[in-house]
Amino acid sequence: MTEGETTLIREADLPFHRWVRLQNIAFVGGLNMLRLTFKERKRFTMIDLDKKSAEALAQDLLDWAAKQEE
Repeated sequence: MTEGETTLIREADLPFHRWVRLQNIAFVGGLNMLRLTFKERKRFTMIDLDKKSAEALAQDLLDWAAKQEE
């Protein structure tokens, strides 16, 4: 599948000198994916999520955060 337009959603610094970038990737044919790009030192990891996977991951993150102390 060929990528079309890429739109930056957010970049954020993470603990321990890491960062993450969230992008919407619009593929030719109408498919949209959420691309997470993690950087740690010189290493990059890219993960593409569909709507269902992004929703499940978002809920898991919220559930975990709700259980943490301030």
